[in-house]
Parts: sequence; C-alpha cells; structure tokens
Amino acid sequence: MKTYTILVCCAALATTACAGDAWNAVPADRIRLGGVLGWRVDLTTTNNFMQLDLEETFFKPFREKTAAGGFVGLGKLADAAVHLARYSGKADVVARKEAVIRAILETQSPDGYLGYLRPESRMKALWDLHDTGFLLQGLMSEYEEYGDKIALEAAKRGADYVLAHWKDMPANWEFDSITDREWTLGLGFGIARLYAATKDARYRDFLLNERSLKEWELPIVIGRGKMFYGQAYGYLGTALAQLEMHGLEPDPKLLGPTLRALDFMLHGDGTLVTGTGGIAECWTNDQDGEGCVGETCFTVYELLVFDRLIRLGAADLARTGDLMERTIYNALFAAQSRDGRRLRYYTPLNGERTYFGRDDYCCPNNYRRGVARIPRNVFYVKRNAVYANLFTPCTANLDLGDVKVAVREETAYPSDGKILFTVEPERPAAFSFDVRVPRWCQAPVAKINGVRVTYPFTPGSVLKLPRVWQKGDTVALDFPMALRAVRGRGRQSGRFCMMRGPLVYALDTRSAARRPGMNDHDKGVFAGHPHDVQTVLTLDPRLMRFHPDGESSARPNGTMIEARFSTEDWSDGPSADDPTVLLSEYADPDNTLTYFRTPDIEGCGCVDDELYSGDTKKQTP
Repeated sequence: MKTYTILVCCAALATTACAGDAWNAVPADRIRLGGVLGWRVDLTTTNNFMQLDLEETFFKPFREKTAAGGFVGLGKLADAAVHLARYSGKADVVARKEAVIRAILETQSPDGYLGYLRPESRMKALWDLHDTGFLLQGLMSEYEEYGDKIALEAAKRGADYVLAHWKDMPANWEFDSITDREWTLGLGFGIARLYAATKDARYRDFLLNERSLKEWELPIVIGRGKMFYGQAYGYLGTALAQLEMHGLEPDPKLLGPTLRALDFMLHGDGTLVTGTGGIAECWTNDQDGEGCVGETCFTVYELLVFDRLIRLGAADLARTGDLMERTIYNALFAAQSRDGRRLRYYTPLNGERTYFGRDDYCCPNNYRRGVARIPRNVFYVKRNAVYANLFTPCTANLDLGDVKVAVREETAYPSDGKILFTVEPERPAAFSFDVRVPRWCQAPVAKINGVRVTYPFTPGSVLKLPRVWQKGDTVALDFPMALRAVRGRGRQSGRFCMMRGPLVYALDTRSAARRPGMNDHDKGVFAGHPHDVQTVLTLDPRLMRFHPDGESSARPNGTMIEARFSTEDWSDGPSADDPTVLLSEYADPDNTLTYFRTPDIEGCGCVDDELYSGDTKKQTP
C-alpha cells in the first residue's frame, strides 16, 4: 500500500471561510436552462429517470425485506428525483418523485429501519449502512427542497434506528473486509444534514464522538489494496460529511482532508485531463487512461465537493468553478448515451467505453444526482452579490436579500465564448455582479452597457462588477476560444490531446475507418484496436482546423476539429496534403482515443494543462 502525505499550502488552495465569503445556491425552480446544460438535464429526466421500472428494480426489494445483503441505491435515486422534480416542475416528473419518496416511507419498518435486509443482517451486512445513509440523504433532500416534514420525521426515525443499534455492531467490523468509511459511505453526510435541520445534539455527538469525524484524516492511498483504503469516492464521501459539519461548526480539522485531496488532484497527477480520476475506483497518479478509469461515482462526488467548497467560501472561487466546468462537460457527460437511456460506470480516455448493464446500484444513480444538481451550479448568490459560475443560455430569478434580480443569459457556450447578461433588478440597486473568468481564456474582454471594462482582470479570477444596477443593464463577455494542444503527463507523456475552451476532443477510430477517401491501409489501421491505432497514428496540432457545426453525436450542434494525419512513419508526421479525420467532443459516446503522438512534442506548440499539473513539490512520499 503506497501513501502520500500531502503538505497542503492552504494559501494556494483555500481562503479563510467566513460569512462574507460564503455563497448560497439558487433554488432549482428559479432558473430555466437552455443550451448544452439544459438539454442534458432534460434528456436525463425524460429519457432516463422517467423510463425506469421503479417497482421491479427499486421498490420490490424494500417491500419484501428478505435479502441477506446487497445494494440497490433507492436513496440515491430519491435524491436525484427530488432535484429533477424541483427543477422541472412538470406534473409527471413531480408525481414520479412522490412515488419514490412514498415507497421509502411505506416500506420503513415500525422500528425505523429504512433498508431492505432481513432482520439478522441489518447493519451487519456489507452495504446496509451505506444504503441507509443515502436513504437518509434522499429524505433530507425532500425536506430541504419541499419542506416535507413527514420525510424529515422518517429520516429521524431511520437515524435513531442506527444510533440505537450501533452498539450491536460485530467486534472489529471496521476491519472485516473494507474500510469502515466505505462501509458507511453516505451515512455521515445524511446525519450531518439531519443535525443541521434538527439541531438534535445526539446526531452531532454520533458524528464527532462515535464516528470521530474531526479526527478522520486518511492520507491519499494509491491503488486498490487490502481494506480498499484507496477508494477515491469513499474518501470524498467522508470529506463531504466533514464539509457539512464545517459549515455548522467551522474547524480546520474538518477542512483539511478535502484540501489534501484537492491538492493531490491539482498538483499530484491525481486528475485526468477530463476532470475525473482513479482506476478501479481508487486513487492513482500515473495518468493511466485505459480500462476501469474515471468512475462515475467519483466524478459526481468531485462536483458535490466543489459545490460545497463554493458555498462555504473555503476554496479559490474561480478555480473551483473551472474544475466544476471541466468535469461536467467532459467526464460527467461522457457517462451517458446519446439517447440518454444508458449510463457508464467508467469513462476511459483510450479504448472501448462500455455501458453499465443495470439501472440500480451506485454509478447510474450518482450520475442522475450529478446532472440533477447542475441547475444549482450556474449561479450563486449572497446579500448584495451575484456570482455567475457556469455559462449557458438561461433565465434566473435571484434573491439578494434586499432586492430581487432577474437575469437573462444569451450564449452559444461552450461552442462560442461570447456571453451576454441582461440584468433586471426590481428597482435600482447596488450590488456586485461577479463572473468567473476561465483560466483557459488568455484575452478576456468585458463590457457594461457597451463600455469596455478597463481595470485589469486576469484569466482564472473572478471579475467583480459592483455598481448601482438599473433594469436593462447588460454585461457582455468575450472569452476567445483558441484550439490548444495540451501536453500529456505520466503515462501520456510524449503525447498530446486537443482542447478548446473547457472541452476535450477525442477520436472515434471506427468511424474514421469509414471516412470518404480513406485508403485501404488507413482503413485497416483504424479498424484495429484503439491501442494499436495510437501506436502508429500521428497528428500535428498545427495542421488542425475548428469545425463550429460538426456532426458530433455528443450533443445537438456539437463541434469538431479536422486534423491531418499519418499512419506511416510517425517520425515524419502528417503534412498539409495528407487526409483528415474528425475529432469530436470527448462526451461523444463513440470516442475511443484521446491522446495522440506527434513527431515533435516540444516544437508543435503544446502547452501545459492550466488546471492540473504533475508538480509534486508539495508532496512528500
């Protein structure tokens, strides 16, 4: 088992959290999304959530309560259902959400037990406490979003069952098969939210005393060794519970593990270019891009942690938004089929991507949870300030405490970097309109009512625009999007991948074989395994051209890059007369190759990734 002790430079990663730094999420029913983000939320709602066989797949085990063990994920589904329904507002979506919540309430045992195992297995069998934790979370989301006091009471009885029977856990259960944090993943965050709602000291004492939440500070463990200590999703699950308690009772101990993970992800090669990481569910720092890479559960928990850090004011605001954006557009969206119905457990950079064969379990439900929360990640607010975090066509009605403000956003983002906000306060009001300036944009321009902002602001910062805002005032942004070749790290050293704005691009090698004009030799190369294609295919980023209206299957009106290629002697590389292939957005479900060889990696204009580096100076093995 290999571990890394990360010496966290808090000044680089975090600000001192205080009330003035904290932001509030915007309720999902106060925003209407268009563009890529709105399309993806609607697709997931209509073609995935609404198509599930709820009774057979999710409810039946809970009605029977005869299983000896296992995991269904009904609580995760409930959490997704609540947020999808709150955003949609459509009667059929709300009714389906209510059916999910009703099933949990109806199947809860008289003693408060929420799960589906037979009596002798309850809490003692693997995944039961895990399942219980997420059932608590689903019920708490129902209470938080809809004010459902019946759901709150059910959550209390479910948590009380756990507290009452905790003494009955087998001796040394924490060392039986997997780490206790993975065994109970979800429980801490659920009970922390229950404590926030009830202020019942028993829940606080359970977390801080029985579960020693403040003292938990597992190092980053590389690999899938005994007890599963390296499980990245499990690490972030416990960190999320700590962040929830930190919001209630600020303590550096509760923030430390999250910052350790963030430092590893940013500076320790712990994250891939697509915004996710890990292999076989566990931390890794070798940049391996094939096989069981990029677990969807980990991807979604990154997003949950990023959101919580923003709301706490506990990390660099712009960089956290950049991380969220990179992860959503690439790793998250690549986990879903074009029609929305099928989902993935892993999203490798290179090689075949396969769909998970079930609607239940962890990754499908966590995917739904991640997409369901996107409307809450676009804007954040606090008294006298708005923060525009993600960019998409939308309308939003925001409450800044002293004044209500309507905002309309017009943009083709992420296809184009031009954005226009129209601000409509209910009356003239003084507040700051803050905007994330992406780190990838080297020459940002901002105008208020057509007049250019002249004071300096830089990529990777938050542009603050404090003034007395009038109805109809506009903020126009121009974030030029140039193609950039990003230098590979670790196992991808000597190769590059293509990016534009927040989007990573990749190649569907099989469709390349069907390109018009392809000769027999090239057809044979592209018809082979993607790993074999990578060994002979060379591209030159200087011989690439952006296609604004490609035929990508990643999304409607997706973008592409036309690239000259060679499959002959890769020491020479392609020329301006060689044939072309089309790279599509990484989320295109058919893509099989993300990193490419070039004959001169140092001379072709490659740049380092502006978000992630392999700088290990802060790390001590």
